[in-house]
Amino acid sequence: MRTRIAPLACLALVLVAALAVPATVAAQGNGNGNGNGQGRPKNPKGPTSPAAPSTSAPSSGSTSTPTSAPAPPTPASVPASPVTSEPVATDAISTPDFASTPAVGFRQFGAWLDDTSAPVAGEGFVSVMAGHWRLADVTQTNLPMVSAGIGLSERVQVSASIPFYRVNYQGAMSAGLDDVYLSTKITVIDPTLTLSEVGLAVSPVVEILNGGSGGDRVHFAIPVSVEVRRFPYRVYGSAGYFTRGAFFSAGAVEWTSASGTSFSGSLSQSHALNEELTLDSLGVSRTRLDVSGSVGHALGRSAVGSISVGRSLSSIEEGGTKLSIMGGVTFRFSAPRLNR
Repeated sequence: MRTRIAPLACLALVLVAALAVPATVAAQGNGNGNGNGQGRPKNPKGPTSPAAPSTSAPSSGSTSTPTSAPAPPTPASVPASPVTSEPVATDAISTPDFASTPAVGFRQFGAWLDDTSAPVAGEGFVSVMAGHWRLADVTQTNLPMVSAGIGLSERVQVSASIPFYRVNYQGAMSAGLDDVYLSTKITVIDPTLTLSEVGLAVSPVVEILNGGSGGDRVHFAIPVSVEVRRFPYRVYGSAGYFTRGAFFSAGAVEWTSASGTSFSGSLSQSHALNEELTLDSLGVSRTRLDVSGSVGHALGRSAVGSISVGRSLSSIEEGGTKLSIMGGVTFRFSAPRLNR
């Protein structure tokens, strides 16, 4: 007989996983990776104006329905959803890449959260989301945030996340294509095929920054995800590195009701590695901590609706997010097979 993990025990596991990477070295769930390329400013006023935000997707970057953006903007990453048989709530940990101190520089943050759900060859998803983020002096809306993916085999899934942003920075407006995330999810251990229901997955990510980012636009992330299932609960988390210069760790706990509605909470931590002498001298933290809660419900047999709300636990004055809201619908499909 299987024993069930109590909610408080699950939450404790999540907090341990999310904070496992020490602050000195640490840096959009549910089957679709969320990428967040936090820390790259957009410039709504032009090349001579102060730095403003940018998103990714969540996060970066992609759970059973979208979680990840920025790494979406993860808005990390923003999310790319996986293919699963049951509906899952979106664990959006993505927060826009707004500059922590626009006048003097910005930190390179990033986060990604995914589960270890194995894909089904020929089955995929299309996700259409919208997100809104509020910071001290900036608001950002991403609409639409489009993600899609398909299973190439029983263990390999490819996906892409393409968001469009609109930023209001102290009255100046900017809009355009945001950071794009391309990922491959490789399920090393399928939790549905083990007695312990423990899973392991690796998801190499290509991050293509928006045109206003400056410098190198193509970067990479290497998230490793683990998961433990004890129906109706499951706990999963991801940790890894963005080549822009950020370590990250993130975790989530999820509960699914008998009606198929899923509730989840997530916590992510990102730590910037690159030196910013001005910010360092001002004592601006190199570590960012974000939390979110989400709910998802099946809409018929082939769609899942989800919404998430979150904010930063880090200082708002240093670039934390006052409020983040993301929601949308994920559609599942099966690719037609040619007759042989």
